[in-house]
Amino acid sequence: MKIKNIFILITTVVLGLSLCGCSMTSDLSTDANMNFDQYGEGYPQIAEGDDAYYYADGSNVNIYYTDTGETDVFCSGFGNIDYLGYYNGGVYAVSDNTLYSVSENIKVKLFDIPEAETLSKKQYVMHSGWFILCGLSEDSTAEVMRYSLESAECETVYKLSEANYVKTCPYSDVLYILAGNTEITELYGYDLDSGESTVIYNSGDCVFTDPFFRATVEAAYMSEGGAIYAYDVTTGTISLSFDFNSDDTTAYKIGGIVEYYVFAGYSDESGYHLYVKDIYGNDKIVTDIALSGEIEAVICGNDSQRVFVWVNPGSNNSSVVAVNYLNGEFETLW
Repeated sequence: MKIKNIFILITTVVLGLSLCGCSMTSDLSTDANMNFDQYGEGYPQIAEGDDAYYYADGSNVNIYYTDTGETDVFCSGFGNIDYLGYYNGGVYAVSDNTLYSVSENIKVKLFDIPEAETLSKKQYVMHSGWFILCGLSEDSTAEVMRYSLESAECETVYKLSEANYVKTCPYSDVLYILAGNTEITELYGYDLDSGESTVIYNSGDCVFTDPFFRATVEAAYMSEGGAIYAYDVTTGTISLSFDFNSDDTTAYKIGGIVEYYVFAGYSDESGYHLYVKDIYGNDKIVTDIALSGEIEAVICGNDSQRVFVWVNPGSNNSSVVAVNYLNGEFETLW
């Protein structure tokens, strides 16, 4: 086993929240595996287990033990790993358009995913016994497919032509889908139990380029630059919720949305500046991550309590820092 030590100076300010009587929880929706898979292709693939983190490193799935901080190879022999998830007590990986069940030194092929071969901007998620894939086809059609984990049967549940993006977010029994282009935004709901579907919102009044997306029973939240927009299920309208850059003095960009929190950050000569607000726009924490010298960093994911920052992405001295967005505590994982 080996431990990778990278010295990172982190200054954290934990800010008080004024929630106006609103109840807050960090729990994600039912049994969805939403760890890290919303953050785009090219970022580290990471999954949170019961007592460890699993992460892709070249052809290996590595394990980071949360109690000791040690790392080791968990399972090897993969090609490019496009997805890594922890779902219903097990580790799953997508490599070379194939879904595997992964255990220590063992990988078991579950089924092929040929539909993923020609898709770009892919996103995977597992929820309620389904493996869900979305992405853009070669002719810019947004497509969403679900696969039964029992039978591997594939079913296309959504399409939108001439799309620039497509995102999914399961909540309870419903798979929420957000897709659009420069002229239209469409919010769509697909019931995973009944197979019934409905267009929740379809309008050119508010369009997005490539948003982060999260849905709850009360609202759906979409990002644009440093701003968060909310679709209110009661009024049926999309409006600006808040903007990290409303004072015009910073250049924060949204890096992710969890059910009740929004993460944003930017890099400059002094390091990377992470800012966390709740979905109502109230301040939570501000964290500065700095190495000796200029660095680059990007938010690469979150779990139910931490936001993860990839420092010096793609370099030989890259590292992943976990910041607890509930209390501001942090640690360098690897």
